Amino acid sequence: MKVKKQFKAHGKFLITGEYAVLDNVPALAIPLKLNQYLEITYRDDQEITWSSYNNDGELWFHVKTNVNDLYSDCINCDNPITFKLSEILNTALHLTSNNSLRGFDAVMKLDFDRESGMGTSSTLICLISQWLGCDPYQLQFKCFGGSGYDIACAQANSAVVYNYNDGEPIAQEVDFTPSIKNQIFFVYLNRKQNSRDSIAQFNVDLLTEGLRLELSNMPELFLEASNDISKFNNAMTRHEEIIASLIGMRPVKEQLFSDFNGAIKSLGGWGGDFIMATGDAAARQYFINKGYATIHEWDDVVLNS
Repeated sequence: MKVKKQFKAHGKFLITGEYAVLDNVPALAIPLKLNQYLEITYRDDQEITWSSYNNDGELWFHVKTNVNDLYSDCINCDNPITFKLSEILNTALHLTSNNSLRGFDAVMKLDFDRESGMGTSSTLICLISQWLGCDPYQLQFKCFGGSGYDIACAQANSAVVYNYNDGEPIAQEVDFTPSIKNQIFFVYLNRKQNSRDSIAQFNVDLLTEGLRLELSNMPELFLEASNDISKFNNAMTRHEEIIASLIGMRPVKEQLFSDFNGAIKSLGGWGGDFIMATGDAAARQYFINKGYATIHEWDDVVLNS
């Protein structure tokens, strides 16, 4: 019988601290019920197959190679996805000093659309780290950079307050189950945001001590406001104002939804992926009427809700 191993990792939403989290500002983030899964079936030979499926069952990536290729420091392949996967696996093997891997068939499946910005890359990193036994943060920093908050979410059981801490991450799990959660929902903006391009917009020189302190207090502010929709809306709006001043962009509500009655906040990099909005059934219909039909309710997607 062939040996099978199975792993899962959670998707994520970043609630506070976008951009500034890279400069050691604490951020509030939530893991999702929507996961990515990895199943490894070991083979009796040195062949490797890797198959990745989207949430609709579509096979969007497949490659066949052999174990020796993974130990090569000079991986040369035309497909950028194959190249990146090879880099991640090669780096993980170096981090664990593993030099005895045998052939395997890998199958990856998603609960969320891979283009949605919910954490396809971070869950991949976490899954490979679970499988091969390396530190997921170090694998993330070496292969993708970023703050690592998404890695914290991938393996958390509840919301986390995350601090990059100069590359020595600190993640504290907290209870974030708003009594007003029925008035909070998430809307997909129909376009994927490239995290690395987005980060380049952040001007750390504009992060004054006053703004740093205010952003550092945001996780606690959101937690305290989670039972009062008025306070929650005010926190969302103020957070958007601060980040707008740091990246030189207008908040998404001003850009696209100026006539919306509730509050709107970008989740993660501005300009794509998901936003968080507040309101009733009419508020949800507002976005549908604008052409944004992918709307998730809190209880449908947030872990430990």
